[in-house]
Amino acid sequence: MIREVCLFTSRHEILSVLTKKPITESVFGDSVENPMDFDSMAKTAFKFLQESIWEGVEKVNLYITGLTPATTSFLKAYFDASCPVLLSLYHFDRESATYKEQKFD
Repeated sequence: MIREVCLFTSRHEILSVLTKKPITESVFGDSVENPMDFDSMAKTAFKFLQESIWEGVEKVNLYITGLTPATTSFLKAYFDASCPVLLSLYHFDRESATYKEQKFD
């Protein structure tokens, strides 16, 4: 099973490349209080990963929705948590108006 999440839910609608349905699950909710508080964002991402149920999940598709510090904080947490699943990052491609996969393995 593939789990699809985004960094933020409020930046814009994100459609799954697999199902074409909106992605509603996010790591950081609508926003972060201080985008320069890297430790706080890493803790939030780590908590998200620790509290997630991974049974049956083989891969996470993470849709990147801007804010580079949130992306790097998530990646730090992913490694710190020894997350048991594969990870692919999905970036928006303006030319095709779709998300493109960047495998992170």
